[in-house]
Amino acid sequence: MSQRRGGSKASMKPAVEVSNEEMVPFSECLDAATSSSLQIDRESMEPLQQLQLQQPVIAAPTSGSTSSTVPAGNSTLDSRFDAEQQRLKVQSWKESHFATGLVPATWEEEYHSYRNDMKGQCMKMVDNDNTTPCGCCSAMICFMLGAGRVGNMAVLRQSTEWVDELVEAENGETTTMRVMRPRLDVVVGPYWPMLMFVTYPLILGVSGLTLITVIPNKHPLLGLGWGILTVGLISALALTACRDPGILPRYNNPPPDDNGWRWNERSHSYRPRSAWYDPDTAVVVEEFDHTCPWTGTAIGKKNMLPFQTFVCLVFVCLIMNIILLTGGI
Repeated sequence: MSQRRGGSKASMKPAVEVSNEEMVPFSECLDAATSSSLQIDRESMEPLQQLQLQQPVIAAPTSGSTSSTVPAGNSTLDSRFDAEQQRLKVQSWKESHFATGLVPATWEEEYHSYRNDMKGQCMKMVDNDNTTPCGCCSAMICFMLGAGRVGNMAVLRQSTEWVDELVEAENGETTTMRVMRPRLDVVVGPYWPMLMFVTYPLILGVSGLTLITVIPNKHPLLGLGWGILTVGLISALALTACRDPGILPRYNNPPPDDNGWRWNERSHSYRPRSAWYDPDTAVVVEEFDHTCPWTGTAIGKKNMLPFQTFVCLVFVCLIMNIILLTGGI
């Protein structure tokens, strides 16, 4: 019995194999794996870091605690391009034939600046007094029509003319030299949308109502007189709105017969005392009086007479139409 029990106990003991391997803690294994992976990453990333260090970087604008870097090459090219564009713009402005302010040289250039955000630019013009009046409409319509540009005025037709100009010779004597200059035949001001969509509709609407309802029942002589006054009113408005108001040519030097000419910095030109720079039209106008939104343009030396005719005929025709429509005659 004792032998069976002893034998059974001996058979139940597990066999233990002795190993010569050294036991390593798990934390040390983890640290070793991490250090080896980091070593591999550093070695693999070293060539990429060397390539990145060869290209200069600048810090990009950050918001909050986020920071990033962007390559300086694109920013440098953009800034150089903008500086060159500004230089060409200023050079073209100083070499222009007329005394104008520093505005885009063409309507196409201004249209491209508005095209991406036309609504936002229009709202900005409404809130800002220093922007071009009706600039969105002028930029879009004048660009499509292929109109020229002088300041903020749209040139619809232009020609050339010969003029006599006084120049000072080397010996100090004043001589007359005949030179060719551009002439603005048809030009409209920056407020032409108000002229087209407010002033003319009011005049044509009231006159058309009188013509249809009253004039056929009146004496022919009365109708003839009314027609002459109405046609004169419409013609005077057209001559005022579409004529050159007296835009001054550019004078880099005062003329020899200098009678108080002054330097105007905004137009980069000399001007006589009677000429003033108009910020709405961005041009220097001889004998400048004011800018009239109803006619859409500035009032100066060359369109003062038709403007005065227009003002007189407006009151005459208005009173006459009121009397005819109310049955006073």
